Amino acid sequence: MNTTLKLLLVALCVLFFGCNNDENQPGGASSITNDGVLSGKIVDYVPNPIDSVMALGESFKEKWSGSIVSTGDFSVRITVPELSKFGTMSGLTVSDSTAMTGTIYVYVYRNKRLTGVLKKSNYDTDTISKAGMSYSSFVYSDRAFTVKGTHLFTNKSDNMTYTNNDTYQITLKKGWNELVYRINNSTITTNSISSSTTLSNTIPSDLQWYIFKL
Repeated sequence: MNTTLKLLLVALCVLFFGCNNDENQPGGASSITNDGVLSGKIVDYVPNPIDSVMALGESFKEKWSGSIVSTGDFSVRITVPELSKFGTMSGLTVSDSTAMTGTIYVYVYRNKRLTGVLKKSNYDTDTISKAGMSYSSFVYSDRAFTVKGTHLFTNKSDNMTYTNNDTYQITLKKGWNELVYRINNSTITTNSISSSTTLSNTIPSDLQWYIFKL
């Protein structure tokens, strides 16, 4: 599965199931430096249930651990993750489809036991999906390249049909990049879920770090 499709599937899962300055990053500040230091402050942090943060690569075999202080501030240093060819999909123009990229996922632990997902977003619940909801994805690229266009994704499962128009307007630099998914609209009926989303480099100023308990 190419990275383009992985990014899209991650977006759909988050939508329906649930600071370091970077002068080249439009909008708000990026939470990851080009050389891989991910940091932030967790909203309403409570020390007892959580004592560490861990970032995992796409295969979940790669792990990078970090610490949290009593104020909820955390930091994790991440090396180059497992990479795969970005590729391309219908409707998208990719300036270099041979580019290699890798995505990380961030979790919180207590006594080495998984307790939740850590997400940078402008919402703190995964039970709703509406226009304006946004969240960040952290992607490493082995080179600079751009992706533009709109891809139509359709999938049928049991009696449900999922349809998404996903618009890409991204410029990746070599190293770590923070990209943001935004829901433009969403319609849910008895037998279908349809949506329109955008993936861009622009980081809204209202994104914060929230824990989504498992």
